[in-house]
Amino acid sequence: MSDVPSAVVEVAANAQTVAESSGSVWPYVVGGIALVVAAGFWGYKLVSRPTFIIKQIRRRNLKAMKKEGIESSEATNDLDRLLTAIEEHAVANKMSGADMIKLLAPLNDQNRMKSAKDMYLTMQHIAREVGNTRLAGEFKGKSTGVKSGSKLMAGLFKRAGI
Repeated sequence: MSDVPSAVVEVAANAQTVAESSGSVWPYVVGGIALVVAAGFWGYKLVSRPTFIIKQIRRRNLKAMKKEGIESSEATNDLDRLLTAIEEHAVANKMSGADMIKLLAPLNDQNRMKSAKDMYLTMQHIAREVGNTRLAGEFKGKSTGVKSGSKLMAGLFKRAGI
Protein backbone atom coordinates (compact mmCIF):
# COMPACT_ATOMS: atom_id res chain seq x y z
CA MET A 1 0.00 0.00 0.00
CA SER A 2 0.96 3.61 -0.20
CA ASP A 3 1.42 6.24 2.43
CA VAL A 4 -1.58 8.30 1.22
CA PRO A 5 -4.34 8.31 3.80
CA SER A 6 -7.69 6.98 2.72
CA ALA A 7 -9.40 10.35 3.46
CA VAL A 8 -7.39 12.05 0.71
CA VAL A 9 -8.42 9.38 -1.79
CA GLU A 10 -12.10 9.87 -0.92
CA VAL A 11 -11.83 13.68 -1.27
CA ALA A 12 -10.13 13.30 -4.65
CA ALA A 13 -12.83 10.91 -5.84
CA ASN A 14 -15.60 13.27 -4.73
CA ALA A 15 -13.89 16.30 -6.34
CA GLN A 16 -13.54 14.43 -9.60
CA THR A 17 -17.23 13.52 -9.71
CA VAL A 18 -18.23 17.13 -8.94
CA ALA A 19 -16.08 18.44 -11.80
CA GLU A 20 -17.52 15.91 -14.20
CA SER A 21 -21.10 16.76 -13.33
CA SER A 22 -20.82 20.54 -13.72
CA GLY A 23 -22.29 20.51 -17.24
CA SER A 24 -21.27 22.15 -20.47
CA VAL A 25 -18.99 25.16 -20.67
CA TRP A 26 -20.39 26.44 -23.99
CA PRO A 27 -23.14 28.66 -22.52
CA TYR A 28 -20.46 30.56 -20.61
CA VAL A 29 -18.31 30.91 -23.72
CA VAL A 30 -21.21 32.17 -25.85
CA GLY A 31 -22.30 34.53 -23.07
CA GLY A 32 -18.78 35.91 -22.76
CA ILE A 33 -18.53 36.49 -26.51
CA ALA A 34 -21.93 38.22 -26.54
CA LEU A 35 -20.82 40.43 -23.64
CA VAL A 36 -17.61 41.43 -25.44
CA VAL A 37 -19.53 42.26 -28.65
CA ALA A 38 -22.08 44.34 -26.72
CA ALA A 39 -19.34 46.21 -24.86
CA GLY A 40 -17.52 46.87 -28.14
CA PHE A 41 -20.67 48.24 -29.78
CA TRP A 42 -21.39 50.46 -26.78
CA GLY A 43 -17.78 51.67 -26.72
CA TYR A 44 -17.87 52.50 -30.43
CA LYS A 45 -21.08 54.48 -29.98
CA LEU A 46 -19.54 56.40 -27.09
CA VAL A 47 -16.33 57.19 -28.96
CA SER A 48 -18.05 58.30 -32.17
CA ARG A 49 -20.13 61.04 -30.52
CA PRO A 50 -19.19 64.62 -31.50
CA THR A 51 -18.91 65.79 -27.89
CA PHE A 52 -16.40 63.06 -27.08
CA ILE A 53 -14.30 63.80 -30.17
CA ILE A 54 -14.25 67.56 -29.48
CA LYS A 55 -13.25 66.87 -25.87
CA GLN A 56 -10.34 64.73 -27.07
CA ILE A 57 -9.25 67.38 -29.60
CA ARG A 58 -9.31 70.06 -26.90
CA ARG A 59 -7.28 67.90 -24.56
CA ARG A 60 -4.64 67.23 -27.22
CA ASN A 61 -4.52 70.89 -28.24
CA LEU A 62 -4.12 72.04 -24.64
CA LYS A 63 -1.34 69.53 -24.09
CA ALA A 64 0.48 70.70 -27.21
CA MET A 65 0.01 74.36 -26.33
CA LYS A 66 1.25 73.83 -22.77
CA LYS A 67 4.30 72.15 -24.21
CA GLU A 68 4.93 75.27 -26.30
CA GLY A 69 4.08 77.58 -23.39
CA ILE A 70 1.24 79.38 -25.17
CA GLU A 71 -1.87 77.81 -23.63
CA SER A 72 -3.60 81.12 -22.90
CA SER A 73 -3.10 82.74 -26.28
CA GLU A 74 -5.69 84.40 -28.47
CA ALA A 75 -5.30 81.80 -31.22
CA THR A 76 -5.98 78.98 -28.77
CA ASN A 77 -9.12 80.76 -27.61
CA ASP A 78 -10.17 81.23 -31.24
CA LEU A 79 -9.67 77.55 -31.94
CA ASP A 80 -11.73 76.68 -28.85
CA ARG A 81 -14.53 78.96 -30.03
CA LEU A 82 -14.45 77.28 -33.44
CA LEU A 83 -14.58 73.83 -31.82
CA THR A 84 -17.54 74.94 -29.71
CA ALA A 85 -19.36 76.16 -32.82
CA ILE A 86 -18.66 72.87 -34.60
CA GLU A 87 -19.84 70.86 -31.60
CA GLU A 88 -23.09 72.85 -31.38
CA HIS A 89 -23.67 72.40 -35.10
CA ALA A 90 -22.98 68.67 -34.95
CA VAL A 91 -25.27 68.11 -31.96
CA ALA A 92 -28.08 70.22 -33.46
CA ASN A 93 -27.91 68.34 -36.76
CA LYS A 94 -27.42 64.94 -35.07
CA MET A 95 -24.21 64.30 -36.96
CA SER A 96 -22.03 61.28 -36.31
CA GLY A 97 -18.43 61.64 -35.26
CA ALA A 98 -17.16 60.79 -38.74
CA ASP A 99 -19.33 63.47 -40.34
CA MET A 100 -18.09 66.02 -37.83
CA ILE A 101 -14.47 65.09 -38.52
CA LYS A 102 -15.07 65.96 -42.18
CA LEU A 103 -15.80 69.52 -41.05
CA LEU A 104 -12.39 69.68 -39.36
CA ALA A 105 -10.50 68.20 -42.34
CA PRO A 106 -9.37 71.58 -43.76
CA LEU A 107 -7.44 72.29 -40.55
CA ASN A 108 -5.34 69.18 -41.17
CA ASP A 109 -4.58 70.02 -44.81
CA GLN A 110 -0.90 70.95 -44.89
CA ASN A 111 -1.06 72.13 -48.50
CA ARG A 112 -3.81 74.60 -47.65
CA MET A 113 -2.18 76.26 -44.65
CA LYS A 114 1.18 77.87 -45.33
CA SER A 115 0.92 80.87 -43.00
CA ALA A 116 -1.04 82.18 -40.02
CA LYS A 117 -3.31 84.05 -42.40
CA ASP A 118 -4.16 80.79 -44.14
CA MET A 119 -4.98 79.20 -40.80
CA TYR A 120 -7.42 81.95 -39.90
CA LEU A 121 -8.95 81.85 -43.39
CA THR A 122 -9.41 78.10 -42.99
CA MET A 123 -11.07 78.65 -39.64
CA GLN A 124 -13.28 81.27 -41.31
CA HIS A 125 -14.26 78.76 -43.99
CA ILE A 126 -15.20 76.15 -41.37
CA ALA A 127 -17.19 78.72 -39.35
CA ARG A 128 -19.16 79.63 -42.47
CA GLU A 129 -19.73 75.96 -43.22
CA VAL A 130 -21.33 75.39 -39.81
CA GLY A 131 -23.45 78.52 -40.21
CA ASN A 132 -21.74 80.84 -37.71
CA THR A 133 -21.26 84.00 -39.80
CA ARG A 134 -20.37 86.20 -36.82
CA LEU A 135 -17.44 83.96 -35.93
CA ALA A 136 -16.42 83.78 -39.59
CA GLY A 137 -16.32 87.59 -39.73
CA GLU A 138 -14.10 87.73 -36.66
CA PHE A 139 -11.70 85.22 -38.18
CA LYS A 140 -11.60 87.20 -41.44
CA GLY A 141 -10.63 90.33 -39.52
CA LYS A 142 -7.94 88.48 -37.60
CA SER A 143 -6.52 86.92 -40.76
CA THR A 144 -5.49 90.35 -42.05
CA GLY A 145 -3.84 91.45 -38.80
CA VAL A 146 -1.90 88.38 -37.74
CA LYS A 147 1.89 88.26 -37.74
CA SER A 148 3.23 85.05 -39.20
CA GLY A 149 6.63 85.21 -37.51
CA SER A 150 5.44 85.10 -33.91
CA LYS A 151 6.11 82.29 -31.44
CA LEU A 152 2.38 81.79 -31.12
CA MET A 153 1.94 81.10 -34.82
CA ALA A 154 4.98 78.82 -34.85
CA GLY A 155 3.38 76.76 -32.08
CA LEU A 156 0.05 76.62 -33.88
CA PHE A 157 1.72 75.58 -37.11
CA LYS A 158 3.63 72.88 -35.28
CA ARG A 159 0.37 71.63 -33.74
CA ALA A 160 -1.32 71.69 -37.14
CA GLY A 161 1.56 69.69 -38.61
CA ILE A 162 2.94 72.40 -40.87
